[in-house]
Amino acid sequence: MKDIDIYELAGNVLSSITSDLNESIYSELNGKLSLAWSPDPSVNAWAKSEGTIDEPPIHKICINYELVRQLYRDIEAFCEYLESDLDKGAFDFWFQDFEQPIEMLPSIFTSEAHRKNTFIAAITWVFFHELGHLKQEHGYIRSKFLNYQVDLISECNIEDSRLIEGKAAAIYHVTEMAADFEAVDTCISELIRHFSGEDLKAAIYLFVCGVSSTLYRFHGDKSLILDNVPGGNHPNPLTRLENIIPQIYEFLSISDLHQHIGIVLDRKRILGICNQAATAAGLFWLRCRTEKPEIPDNYFLMGNLNRANGKEYLCKIVETWDEIEPEIKALRRFGHYYGVLQFSQHTRDSIFSKRKE
Repeated sequence: MKDIDIYELAGNVLSSITSDLNESIYSELNGKLSLAWSPDPSVNAWAKSEGTIDEPPIHKICINYELVRQLYRDIEAFCEYLESDLDKGAFDFWFQDFEQPIEMLPSIFTSEAHRKNTFIAAITWVFFHELGHLKQEHGYIRSKFLNYQVDLISECNIEDSRLIEGKAAAIYHVTEMAADFEAVDTCISELIRHFSGEDLKAAIYLFVCGVSSTLYRFHGDKSLILDNVPGGNHPNPLTRLENIIPQIYEFLSISDLHQHIGIVLDRKRILGICNQAATAAGLFWLRCRTEKPEIPDNYFLMGNLNRANGKEYLCKIVETWDEIEPEIKALRRFGHYYGVLQFSQHTRDSIFSKRKE
């Protein structure tokens, strides 16, 4: 696909979503959602809430052309990587315990559809991630709790290149995770609306491939080692994936949902689909985008609670979320319950257990 075709595809998809949201939601709120495109050469997207929180929402999402171009090229290279069977031996070993083997690229779709569906999943997730920031008014939240003005929510750049640490980093990290949660909730709902049966399972697999690839692209070459406290403006991709994937299989395990869509989505099967997709994207990024010959320790998914420093890190995240959640719920104008960031009782008991001793 030529660059101009990538821009056209992304433009058509996101413009249609924006129009639908304006018609179905923002018009009811007397507000407006606008989509802008930027020729800035960075791989970036940003969101801005104009006006005050007491006024109808005037929201703007901006996507850089370079972002959609690079995401497509990453996905194109990822599909070529899987088609090449370069790491077939490693994948066969890692996934040998799956009761039902999962294809590295679902044969139910064509090669062209693999690329197109994964790309659409990726750019749609980015859009709804930005919308998640706006839905929960994260600019206002960051400004209020950090005592300095935050006008723009940016995926790669930070105002004045400020070194973010301490409480500021925790606020940034947890609001990014909250926006991830909103995006996954909306995207999975859209997949259920557009696909059914085996097509739905394949679409979920490609969705996780697309989101994983996107998170690695945004993170770039920065270290994936998890510190015991948040630092910088974004969590690392593994932390985000280990929060997103349980959200996906927990939602898809709801029995009432199975009755609605007419098929049963086995929890273990969905977990396997998500883990394989994220692992494949992670190894692709290591091999083909960083060209590192060796796999670092703790590189793949293992659960945030099992990762070195994971409990200490999550302790700060959960404490911060508990502090800002009431304000976010009061500000959130639309969206259902499943889009709000949640931490299970098991997670809370695990990270706070030492305090009880």
